[in-house]
Amino acid sequence: MALLLSTTCISKSAAETNPKTHFKSSPFSLTKTFNPKLPTKRARKISPLHVAAPPSQSQPSVRKEEEGFGVDDESGEEVSDSKFTWRDHWYPVSLLEDLDPLLPTPFQLLGRDLVLWFDKVNQEWVAFDDKCPHRLAPLSEGRIDENGHLQCSYHGWSFDGCGSCTRIPQALPEGPEARAVKSPRACATRFPTMVSQGLLFVWPDENGWERAQATKPPMLPDDFNKPEFSTVTIQRDLFYGYDTLMENVSDPSHIDFAHHKVTGRRDRAKPLQFKLESSGPWGFGGANDGNPRITAEFVAPCYYINKVEIDTKLPIVGDQKWIIWICSFNVPMAPGKTRSIVCSARNFFQFTMPGPAWWQVIPRWHEHWTSNKVYDGDMIVLQGQEKTFLSQSHGSWLRRHGNSKPEWFGLTGKTTFAINSFIKTGDAG
Repeated sequence: MALLLSTTCISKSAAETNPKTHFKSSPFSLTKTFNPKLPTKRARKISPLHVAAPPSQSQPSVRKEEEGFGVDDESGEEVSDSKFTWRDHWYPVSLLEDLDPLLPTPFQLLGRDLVLWFDKVNQEWVAFDDKCPHRLAPLSEGRIDENGHLQCSYHGWSFDGCGSCTRIPQALPEGPEARAVKSPRACATRFPTMVSQGLLFVWPDENGWERAQATKPPMLPDDFNKPEFSTVTIQRDLFYGYDTLMENVSDPSHIDFAHHKVTGRRDRAKPLQFKLESSGPWGFGGANDGNPRITAEFVAPCYYINKVEIDTKLPIVGDQKWIIWICSFNVPMAPGKTRSIVCSARNFFQFTMPGPAWWQVIPRWHEHWTSNKVYDGDMIVLQGQEKTFLSQSHGSWLRRHGNSKPEWFGLTGKTTFAINSFIKTGDAG
């Protein structure tokens, strides 16, 4: 169950479904061909999160003609006059297991600086604008004080989980200064938050509490809760753009080369014929035929689901259907910076996966060692690729529905391009 964090300050809950689907040419691809794929911070501890998919859905399903959408027969593109709104969605910002409840944690979402911290008084995770209303110092440099409130490290102002100022050490105990702590100008800016399936979600609009309450976060498939599936999670901040990473995770054909002897082999590469079956402002989806069968779906703005089904035959036990889920959240932090949160599950060789059972002795860090090899295998290629892509048009989903880029806070198109160029130049040096 998803738990919306705001029970004491503003009542919140969650409620929206996430459509699913199946592809022929990738709407994220910067070329005209399609492809789906497998799969920081500071010294303070940041935790990774688990995500969710509608409980009734255990696998991606083709989105039908409904809710005002019609499908164009030639392109598979759903016809709708609605534009995608970047700030009207839940974004996973971290795995809970990688967050430290004793420390405030900085995070960027759509170019906006946030601080994540645990309000032990109300037992909920909170997200504030990462600036103190007093002198705009970053609250993420502060601490959790003796009362369980977030205290600024500059002048010691403290704030409760609702954002209200609870202490101004410099104010006199009587007169106008004593009343300053009650002023709305002394309040921190708070954003809607929610915990779901081990992930902390933030709604990036401080005025969007009602919309957040009426919207359900993206959910992991039901298989993640079944005892026959073992699961593992990882998160990592990557220094290339959201659109570059989204195209990468939707491209399975690179795996046998970019990840040779890690998750693929060059001599096993073969044609992968995907059919795009549905697309629109909500995302897109598709699948291939054959063995293995890969069903893939993108749910805007940042959720990508791959289901791999392998029919095999083993001695003694006979025919088996192996299933692998690779669910990735690719969170646009800032131009040229993206957080990748990956939740994986499979129903075979469970003893090689971390888990709670006594016989699952593989530590989580060992799985991360392999996963980071995958990230590293893509890094140099994607950063080099992005230098060229920056000067060209974006993939078709972003172009048609997403205004060609995320809706960054405080950045114009020219500023975004300049920052991306600067980041790439710095990486090269």
